[in-house]
Amino acid sequence: MSREIFEKNLKAMEKWYPEFADRIRVVDEKRNEPEVTVEAELSWDDEIIFKVKADERSLYLNGKRNVKEPLRMWMEHLGDIHDYAPVVLLGGGSGAYLKKLVQNTSEKVNVILYEPSLDIFLEMIKQVDLSEEIESRPIAFVVEDVNKNELVPVIDKLISIETMEFLKQEIHPNYQELYPEKMRDVLAEIRKRTSFIIMNYRTGIKFSAHLVKNQMLNMEYLCDGYNTRRLSEAVPHDYPAILIAAGPSLDKNIQDLKLAKNKAFILAVDTAVKPLIRAGIRPDAFITIDAMKLSNLVQIDEIKDTPVIAPITANYDILKEQRNKKIFYFDGYFLGMQAYASVGKILADVSTGGSVACSGFSLLYKMGFNTIILVGQDLALTGNKSHADGTFQDKMPEQDTSRMRRVKGNYEDKVPTREDFKMYLDWFNMYVEGVKKHRDVRVINATAGGAYIENTEVMTLKEAIEENCGREMDFEECIRNMKSEFSKEQREKVVGYLHTVPERLNGIAKNARGLYAIYKKIGNLCKSGHVDKEAYLNLLKKVKKQTKKCETVLEYGLVASTMAGAELVVRNESLQGLDSFEEEGKAISDQGMKFAKMMQECAELLRDFAKETLLKIE
Repeated sequence: MSREIFEKNLKAMEKWYPEFADRIRVVDEKRNEPEVTVEAELSWDDEIIFKVKADERSLYLNGKRNVKEPLRMWMEHLGDIHDYAPVVLLGGGSGAYLKKLVQNTSEKVNVILYEPSLDIFLEMIKQVDLSEEIESRPIAFVVEDVNKNELVPVIDKLISIETMEFLKQEIHPNYQELYPEKMRDVLAEIRKRTSFIIMNYRTGIKFSAHLVKNQMLNMEYLCDGYNTRRLSEAVPHDYPAILIAAGPSLDKNIQDLKLAKNKAFILAVDTAVKPLIRAGIRPDAFITIDAMKLSNLVQIDEIKDTPVIAPITANYDILKEQRNKKIFYFDGYFLGMQAYASVGKILADVSTGGSVACSGFSLLYKMGFNTIILVGQDLALTGNKSHADGTFQDKMPEQDTSRMRRVKGNYEDKVPTREDFKMYLDWFNMYVEGVKKHRDVRVINATAGGAYIENTEVMTLKEAIEENCGREMDFEECIRNMKSEFSKEQREKVVGYLHTVPERLNGIAKNARGLYAIYKKIGNLCKSGHVDKEAYLNLLKKVKKQTKKCETVLEYGLVASTMAGAELVVRNESLQGLDSFEEEGKAISDQGMKFAKMMQECAELLRDFAKETLLKIE
């Protein structure tokens, strides 16, 4: 019977992860003596339970007598689980907790099961029929000695900035006693990766220098006071909006867009600008978000009189070429927000899903449009191409898509997609579902191919235009007449605040030097050989106080964004396992001095750049 259940479970896994199922078969055939003995028994309430014998002791993984009640209490303890929540189970045991979780949550919940024991995992899939649960969703199984190296990619794939607040981590009963180090290592890895995701989102580690540089350079444009809230006030919403992305299908229906000019608000992503201009179509505005976006994508004279919509961190080289209005929104970074706050105002935000098209869609929704038409939003390699012709190359090359993931298509059963496109597709599915719950928004997918987006109506662009674009409106004129957020006096106050930024950054540098000195004292104290515990603890209190002194300066966010996660050196490094105050103190001192020195250097560099850029704004 165990072989039958084993193959049934593996068959279910093949639906999602055929290679993993094959590896389990091979590992099972080649396995020698097990490291632990796993015995299956029945509990007093007739549930399968596992007894594990290891290190001369025996432990029941999910109870011995009553299993059902603890399971019910566990689900109650988990509380409401968001549709897109990542749930990490550390240890599978007899599969009862996995089964309970899957049976009581949405199929959209992302489940990761890490099993530190190959012996327990094999016994689980041989003794317990989990085929229905496995078939219902792509459960990410990570098993020690089989595919442990996939833990980080799985975490990175399933845990995102949008879903992180819903993350749940649960250790199966008695696994902490059996595998304390492995449990601690995996939890540390999850913390490390989630910290990286947060840092990457908030500070853009990869582009940190460009992010801060763009913020300061773009401030002269932000002072003009044009933002997406004012844009929403200027443009009527009882017309449809068309969002044009640069998917390969844009080549098929780009000419049809001429029928919509002055009958719909046409917003293009930056990559779609060149193909549109060459087709004789100028959008009402275009949106750009990337700090290092290739400026040659929009280096066409015909587009320079088109309004550009951007976060304050967008590539300055693109914005400086535009002669029309530069319209900003808040993207989570400090300087634009604080400039508005200096006159008691709030810079409106736009949700991000990773791509410029995601931000464009969120913008149109937040502006108030009730009909949004998507064009060129393939999120797949239609015709085996990644983008429309005329974007990155005049003629985009075909790619080998034979090994790519397949997703449901608008007009085809399955279409090939890349991992980043799939991430954006997941965002659209989640976001469109969410907006429809809050407002009666009609989303029409007029993409001539590509991947299917849930909760959208699929139709041709001609049909969408004929049905929805019947009235004339000069949207360019609407934008020309839009009002600035700032009066003359308010603008002067904003500029006044910006002129104080260099000195504030200089204050952070001074505080960082003080922090360095305290850490150095800790090191000297611990080198003496006779550590005064009271003096040591007092110095740690001073570290906390001085660190807070650095961080409470408003502009610390600018400094932190250039430090590429250096804060983790001090705050997230575990010093457990060090044998004495001396060892602990030396480690704290060494790490702390590196951290403080980096903070000082970053603050000084930013101070000098702020002097060059912000002080010249009048």
